[in-house]
Amino acid sequence: YIDRDNFEWATEYFWHVKPVFNNGMGGVWSETFSFSTGEKRSVAETTIFNENQIADGLTVFGAFFNYFSAIIDRNGREIWNTGETDIVYYNSSPYVDLFGCYLNSDAENNLPGIVFSIDNEIIWDEPNDEFLHHDLFRLPNGNYMGIVSTSSIGSIPIGPWTPLFQQLGYQADGVTLEFPWIGDKLVEWDKDTKEVVWSWDTFDHYSMADYDQLGGTWDQAYFDLQYDWTHVNAALFSDEENALYISTRHLSRITKIDYSSGDIIWNLGHEMFSGDVTMGHDLGFSFQHGLQLTDDGHIVTFDNGNLSEIFLETTEPTSRAIEIAVNEAEAELIWEYVLPENLFGFASGNAQKLDNGNMLITTVGGGGTSLEVDSSGEVIWEAHYNLSLPNGAVYRANRIPDIFPIAFCVIVHGLQTSDDQTGVFLPLGNTEVNFELFNEGSVGETYNYEFSDNMNWFIGQSGSVTLGAEENTTLSFTGNVSEISGGNLLTLIVTPTHRPELAGTINVNAYSGALIVDSN
Repeated sequence: YIDRDNFEWATEYFWHVKPVFNNGMGGVWSETFSFSTGEKRSVAETTIFNENQIADGLTVFGAFFNYFSAIIDRNGREIWNTGETDIVYYNSSPYVDLFGCYLNSDAENNLPGIVFSIDNEIIWDEPNDEFLHHDLFRLPNGNYMGIVSTSSIGSIPIGPWTPLFQQLGYQADGVTLEFPWIGDKLVEWDKDTKEVVWSWDTFDHYSMADYDQLGGTWDQAYFDLQYDWTHVNAALFSDEENALYISTRHLSRITKIDYSSGDIIWNLGHEMFSGDVTMGHDLGFSFQHGLQLTDDGHIVTFDNGNLSEIFLETTEPTSRAIEIAVNEAEAELIWEYVLPENLFGFASGNAQKLDNGNMLITTVGGGGTSLEVDSSGEVIWEAHYNLSLPNGAVYRANRIPDIFPIAFCVIVHGLQTSDDQTGVFLPLGNTEVNFELFNEGSVGETYNYEFSDNMNWFIGQSGSVTLGAEENTTLSFTGNVSEISGGNLLTLIVTPTHRPELAGTINVNAYSGALIVDSN
């Protein structure tokens, strides 16, 4: 049973249960249990402009610098958060596997990547041998992939910044290899051993002749004493294409990579010295964040627009959500939503095309804002997260189906109790035992099941069943019952396909003699 309406933050609750028998009489109340809810973390506020057009689901977001994540409903009601765990949300699967990082100030690489549950339990963590940032996700083979920093020594190209570096004693002549460049590497870890089984390094596949000249990254390098060259901030895998897509912010570039060979299939975005960017020069996006591949193969990204005054001739820096149709030879902008100037997001942010065709657009502008916009550009819903730098900044937000998309329960048919013993009565000889499986989640799911018993009345039986949301079915198992004293333990294991860690085990005793029902 999932109660969605009756809980408040910072409150202690008490509960107990009692059975109601088939004859209508009630049993004895159980002992009283209790639990407490934590403190509310979010100060989000929402405005609904067209309730009928809002895409279904809940909105999850993560915030850096105050290091927390939360989920709100369409009315802005906070229904979940990461408590005091310092977890920042990166992304999630349709079945609400949650991916992110947490602040570990004692570690050299202080933002280890994790997979975590809605209970804020760490399901998997990367080995933290390198600095992971921005993204972590699960591949179809079950392994995990993330973005880590890598470095090499390069030259300081000639530009307006040249005198600054020469004052520090560098040649800064565009030739001498003397300065650390920070690139990025995609790393795939084995899900069990955490060994690196595949990697792709920007230094191996991008030309160092390509670098940002206009966005101030070399000015920042003067203070950091290292150059943040690529700043890859999003990655995704297409199972259908066996390809990866990455967003390379500081090159204003999106790249498609063949997973098998590691070869670049194409580069899309701002043209640079190498000539390696073959399409999308006129799209004008810059310093973008986030990637989504839609069902029809379009690319959705959040164009931060740090260079929009140059690339798009805007009067002020301007951010957009854009959808790009792309093939192997050309790219076309097929949809955009231009944010007002007060919602310009110089960093972070993302865009997500929703199931109903709306777009969820998230920006650090306005203290952290998400807009849900329909295909005609009408704002349907708006959330203000009230996060302001330097104390907080929204990183990403996504619409998810539910907090519990995968949930189930099992009822044993014919369960009886007598003299503090509970079980099912099974007549001697050929018989069957029945369980009712209920899908309590908000999405359809395939459940795998295994049934066994200690006395081998039922030869091991297994199978799978697919249930839609709120559907149920009867699982029947046939066997041959022999007379015994005491009970025979029956075990049913039910495992959701998409969330195997939520598997449940149901143990019940079966008796080869009638149980006397206790009517008291």
